[in-house]
Amino acid sequence: MVAILCMGPYKYDFSLNQNWGWDGLLNKDDLLKNAKPTDELIIKCKITANERLVNETLNNQFEPLPSSLSKDLKTLVGVDSKFGDVTILVAGQRFPAHKCILSARSSVFSAMFEHPMQETIENCVSIDDVEPPVIEALLGFIYTDELTSLETMAHALYKAADKYDVPTLKSHCRCHILEKLSSETAAETLMLADLYGDLEMKKHVLQFLSGSVAAKVTETDGWKEMARACPHLVDETIRAMASQLMSQK
Repeated sequence: MVAILCMGPYKYDFSLNQNWGWDGLLNKDDLLKNAKPTDELIIKCKITANERLVNETLNNQFEPLPSSLSKDLKTLVGVDSKFGDVTILVAGQRFPAHKCILSARSSVFSAMFEHPMQETIENCVSIDDVEPPVIEALLGFIYTDELTSLETMAHALYKAADKYDVPTLKSHCRCHILEKLSSETAAETLMLADLYGDLEMKKHVLQFLSGSVAAKVTETDGWKEMARACPHLVDETIRAMASQLMSQK
């Protein structure tokens, strides 16, 4: 025996992103009243889907917006920035800045603003040993972690990062300098590493000078300047070259 139970028609519109059905489609008591346990129950239904809504649901990938922190903070740095509570004065150019941000990113600025120094009293920091473009790039990194001037001022930024204790910037500059190391820049880089006590950089440059480029390096203006200003580095280079030759025997 086959029980035929005619019910409906029923229509239910599912909302977008909902996936449950209609709990009133078939009443249990009606089913038990009209069918025996040995009967066969056949449920026939027709489902019509809105293709546009289905595709929208499948393709709707909810992702958070990308961070705008760097972009937003960039509006706070530069000669046109607003709400600065301290001025960085370099060669007549004024760069408005914010003590809280400078202090958070540089232990030197932090110590400067924590004590009743002239910079704190006058809310002005005068810098006479760093060029304005370098200070602008330094501030840009302090505020946004972005670097756009390594190709032209990596050495100058390295020095500024060391002076104001911005270790991440100094590390970026070191990596760039060593990536671009050549016979023309080796002597200058060795002097830089020696001056700032950067042992890792110095070791890397000495290894570079111990290779096949040694003859070219000695012909550069940088080598001549190093021989004049830092003769001890010439001695260290020669010892490194001799050590390299001994290890190859």
